[in-house]
Amino acid sequence: MDKKRLERLFAIHQKLRTMQAYNAQTLIGAIAEKVEQHISDRTLRDDIQDLRDMGAEIPKGKKSYRYVHPFSFLEKLDDSYYGSLNEAVALLRQVSKTKEFLGLEDILLRLEQRLSLTEAEKNTAIAFEEVALKGKEHLPKLYQAIQNRCFVRVNYEPFGKTNYQRHIFPLLLKEYNNRWFLIGWENGKNDIQNLPLDRIENFHETQENFSYDKFFDWRERFNNMIGTTLEGTLETLTLRFSDNRFPYVMTKKLHHSQQLVGERMISIRVYTNRELMSKILEFGMDIEVLEPKELRQKIAETLRSASAMYVCSDEY
Repeated sequence: MDKKRLERLFAIHQKLRTMQAYNAQTLIGAIAEKVEQHISDRTLRDDIQDLRDMGAEIPKGKKSYRYVHPFSFLEKLDDSYYGSLNEAVALLRQVSKTKEFLGLEDILLRLEQRLSLTEAEKNTAIAFEEVALKGKEHLPKLYQAIQNRCFVRVNYEPFGKTNYQRHIFPLLLKEYNNRWFLIGWENGKNDIQNLPLDRIENFHETQENFSYDKFFDWRERFNNMIGTTLEGTLETLTLRFSDNRFPYVMTKKLHHSQQLVGERMISIRVYTNRELMSKILEFGMDIEVLEPKELRQKIAETLRSASAMYVCSDEY
């Protein structure tokens, strides 16, 4: 399968994945726009058959084309495409950079692992921190569930407790501090929840659904947050830093809302959750919380408790 054909299949999939029906001329137009290639009706029929061969259920004998069931083109590409993997990786590299395909890094990684690296590739001049993220294998299917607006039943195992099932309408996959989270509405709870992927044993899509607040602006909630924990109140913080640490905070901001408000002083507007607490404590004696007073007191109490553990003693 050559690169042009692969790109055509992907352009067709981008249309059909909406679960709507499209006639031949609409799909040919989509290919012309995405791939800059004008094809015949016969070529389109051949491409549609390729998708069927990959596992897509597309009815025959109709004047239009549609998926009967949700179909993951990229996952099937990983499993069944045995031609030039270099071409596949090049294509995935392009689409994985767009907002629509965030969360598909795992598929790209598995494809790259099947390539034979040259010595030049092994001697790369760029190094990333490598962390084994448990639960990352769930990313592709959870991503598809979000795109297809499917409800899922999750077998969830909290630390130190018995596992149980949770009924979720997934909204977002979010990575924070080398850990992936599934964000979604949970049946029986009147708010969004976050589920660490490393606590998910398995899950499956379900036809069961439940009512939830379709108009709740969950994106704004996470826009005003450090991390993923849904707790605390939305507050404006005023923070003062030491001379040594202040330049680093100005070049690597704590949050997109950060503003300079005085000498070595910044403000941020975020929820007062546990990730915020951890971020502040990371700075040790290089930071002082000025406002709000409640958070200042909470940080002071935490530091006093931590300091008490280091009182000189011969016992451990």
